[in-house]
Amino acid sequence: MFLNKYINEFYLNLIYDNYEEDFINSLDEKNFIKISNLFKNNNFYFINDIYLNYLEIFKLDYEEVFNKLKILKNKLGNNYNYIIGNDMRYLEYLLK
Repeated sequence: MFLNKYINEFYLNLIYDNYEEDFINSLDEKNFIKISNLFKNNNFYFINDIYLNYLEIFKLDYEEVFNKLKILKNKLGNNYNYIIGNDMRYLEYLLK
């Protein structure tokens, strides 16, 4: 599985505890990288927590995630990443 190239062993073990192996194996590496970079480039300092709690986001289409993040930014303001970091339930919007 490609996740070991991007996620440290501690978080990787937790991910395997939280998700079915079939689901993890169904992730597309290119899409995972694109969405990870989107979060990193927008200063989501809690990316490991997103992997751990919202791995389903990485199965979504990149453009969909991009557009929904833009909507969240408009709704929450320029410090939206900080607000989301304090209440990650906002990320559930991406899954709707």
